[in-house]
Amino acid sequence: MKVSDKLKKRLLLALLLSAAWDCSPVAAREQKTLTLTTAATRGGDTYIDSSATTSNFGTATNLNVAGKNSGANPVRALIQFDLTSLPSIGVKQAKINLFVSSINKAGFIYEAHLLTSLWTESGATWANRLATTAWATAGGVYNATASSSLTPNNTTDVGIYHAWDITADAQSWYSGTQNFGHLFLQNQTHGNDATGININSREAATNNPQIALTFLQQISSLNAAAGNGSVALSWTNPTPISGSTVLEAYTGVLILRQQDKAVAAASVPADGTTYSQCSTIGSNNDVVVFVSTSSATTFTDSGVCGGLTNDHLYFYKVFALDAATNYSTECGTATSGTGACSANGSAIVPEVTAVPSATAPYHAAWVFNTLAGSLSSPGVDPGASVVTASNALMFDLNPQTGAPVAPPIGIGGAVAGRPVLIDGPDDSIGHNVAYVPAQDNFVYAANTDTGSLDWVVNPSGVPFVASAGIQAKLFSGASYILAQDLVVVGTHNAGSTSANQIFGLNGNSGATVWTFTGGGLNPSLDIISSAPSVDYVHGAIWVTSRSNGGTSQPSLWKLIRACSFCASRIRPWRLPLSLPTEPPIASAVDPVTGSTLGSINPGDGGVKNSPAVATASMPYTVVLTTNSQVWSYQFSCLTNPCLPGGGTFTKFWGGTAINNPSAPLTYSGLTKVYVGGGDGKIHELDLATGVDGKQRLLNTSVTVGDVGIDTVLSLALASASDGRCYAFAIPF
Repeated sequence: MKVSDKLKKRLLLALLLSAAWDCSPVAAREQKTLTLTTAATRGGDTYIDSSATTSNFGTATNLNVAGKNSGANPVRALIQFDLTSLPSIGVKQAKINLFVSSINKAGFIYEAHLLTSLWTESGATWANRLATTAWATAGGVYNATASSSLTPNNTTDVGIYHAWDITADAQSWYSGTQNFGHLFLQNQTHGNDATGININSREAATNNPQIALTFLQQISSLNAAAGNGSVALSWTNPTPISGSTVLEAYTGVLILRQQDKAVAAASVPADGTTYSQCSTIGSNNDVVVFVSTSSATTFTDSGVCGGLTNDHLYFYKVFALDAATNYSTECGTATSGTGACSANGSAIVPEVTAVPSATAPYHAAWVFNTLAGSLSSPGVDPGASVVTASNALMFDLNPQTGAPVAPPIGIGGAVAGRPVLIDGPDDSIGHNVAYVPAQDNFVYAANTDTGSLDWVVNPSGVPFVASAGIQAKLFSGASYILAQDLVVVGTHNAGSTSANQIFGLNGNSGATVWTFTGGGLNPSLDIISSAPSVDYVHGAIWVTSRSNGGTSQPSLWKLIRACSFCASRIRPWRLPLSLPTEPPIASAVDPVTGSTLGSINPGDGGVKNSPAVATASMPYTVVLTTNSQVWSYQFSCLTNPCLPGGGTFTKFWGGTAINNPSAPLTYSGLTKVYVGGGDGKIHELDLATGVDGKQRLLNTSVTVGDVGIDTVLSLALASASDGRCYAFAIPF
């Protein structure tokens, strides 16, 4: 796929594991052991030593865990498994199995604690979690309560695998918690132990770290078809994963339904319990409308358990079921020793929505729950990938089914902007990559083929809210002298209205190529909340910022290289523009001279979001949203070239009412305008008339964010405040 000026419409990703097995009986569908080796694309292992605070041991063949000098100089191991091969499972049991090659003393307790900060195998030391980023507390940041512990004997327990049960942790990774792996430490209740235990690492020749999981897979390819007073569902039942041990056969499904709101993520059928049709589950009173133990793959809801009401929204969630009456939830079973459920134990279970109607029935193509609300549009690589990110997790979804391609990628902070994706044939890094600035002050580059992080950098020490802008070398002219793509990000330092920064980063390494800082000899630069735009024609980068609540400080910036042959120096072209801020207006600006050609304020509180341009040449059709309305204007000039102040905005249509509209989406060749609303709907407006002819209801109690389009599959995609990402076929 080619990028050109479709870069704005192409976007991003999300993704982790390894193991051996202990043979205690567990009632569940499959068991699989994953081994952490040097071939794993995600995860890793190392140890950190308080007596060598800056030393990295990422290539060591043994991992040491000890409490030297009575705990004054502890040594701890860090292990994270790659779970990429198991993207969507209901975990029933999980154990980390480690081969202990030596034990110094008996009677010491060794604990596994869940890590809560991102680290890398090559960067972690006692002092740092990344190469140049310190732990918030030296020695690792982790849950104070141990997930599991054991006390090995120094004579009988050497040269064998030992198991730490981390069931609850693994369940949380599939229900909204970042997976940063575990830290292993020696409990110091028994005094001094100079050498502790040694564990084979993934670099060892044999007996590498393992994670053993018992689980149920989810059903796949869930589809709904709404009719008059009915909804027909279809799906594909799981088949065993290659290399797994089958414990019980998958025998069917259980389906929950809810009207005018979602089935709760906390609604979980209890393992070992058989439910009757029309019973309810959870405090949300979600209704059991179908139970099959005969491997059914279809169900038509024609109004069971109280009937369907036309023109109302219905959510359906479909759980896989096995012969021992276990369900595909993040819940342990009695035989696993826990019996507990993750807080959102059914969040990963496939769901879909439908609206039956006598005149205009419709359904979602798919729905996916990220558990964290977002109003940014998902990143889209048309026909290939949908990536959404919100509360410190990135999800890479199959655009046809909405199913996760891999477990989510855990990052260190919330993501407010849209992930930006460039595919391998078009970028300089050589594979599909997503660039994501986050509010933990870091910018992330993720390989969307493997889910591994290409690089993580902290260029400024302050947060990023806006999406990145990307200048692809492949589509740049001869004046672009860098050997790699350029990633442009702007800071959101709320503590300064004048000294924010714009960074140009090397797309392959994350290294800072250039920095522009407001203040001093430069004009003051307030916070940046929208993505930088790359101007390939004029070799420039355009950035909008706040302007400290007035008109004396710039709000529109054009950045160019300071000299013909320097890549590391950047300057604003002449003086950045200062545009009125109260009320917000839309302005047409000459990209060469920076002159304002014309402006428009539709009223209704002024322009709220970025405009959409529906035509490729003059006269331009421009669509705007304000506080509660959508407008379309034609911008034209009497002269060519257009003179300062010589442009005119002429209203085509305007005042189409939508509660709390998102930014509009339309482009050249599209005859519709798509807008998310505070009424829980995506609105499809006619570009020529502004008529809000059709809508798609996502959820009755949510705000819908910006809309994206998969131009290959003809899908409108949007995230909403309920944490879900929705897809609908277009045109409506």
